[in-house]
Amino acid sequence: MLALKAAIEWANAANEDVNIWRDRESSLQALKSFNVKSKITQEAQMTLLANARIRLGWVKAHIGIKGSEIADTLAKEATTDGIPASLPFPKSFLKKQLLQLSLSRWQAEWDNGETGRSVYIIIPKISNKQMHWSRECIQFVTGHGSFPSYLKRSLLYRLLRMWGNRKSPSLCNEMSTYFILSPQGTKPTIHSPLVEERPIQKTLKAKYR
Repeated sequence: MLALKAAIEWANAANEDVNIWRDRESSLQALKSFNVKSKITQEAQMTLLANARIRLGWVKAHIGIKGSEIADTLAKEATTDGIPASLPFPKSFLKKQLLQLSLSRWQAEWDNGETGRSVYIIIPKISNKQMHWSRECIQFVTGHGSFPSYLKRSLLYRLLRMWGNRKSPSLCNEMSTYFILSPQGTKPTIHSPLVEERPIQKTLKAKYR
């Protein structure tokens, strides 16, 4: 597109009828598009709109057309002997680079982290795609569920021991309510909230006696 833009600018400065032939149809289609974000393409479009004496055409590549073959040879020479051109990166390129950098840092943190190692055994490679796991699978893999090992690590285990030993008569007054997830085996719906509030006495009698 940069070479085509330069040819259009040269033809505009010549101020005469000029036919420009191109063997890449994609660049010609880009010039026809109204939804163009490339600054180079936009500048070429403005030049063409201002000068109706410039006409563009397409020829098939590599069929022995002398002018097309010469243009290909000059383009190859320009990659090594030409003057370096400073071009702005398109937004799509920057977005791709930032995404790759973010995923690389995320993977490094996941490899060297100290938490979530049970999940790491199953999912060693990070991904920005959602994994549709059931509630039971998440509890089993993470170990955060109605398991004795998890309850022992949590505050709830200590509360249960205090309640069982009756060493803290003011426990009911200090913690009158306790928030729990919806009962095990049920799935929250739009009509039933995910979190419900129950008195701690009722919770302990119903689930942990």
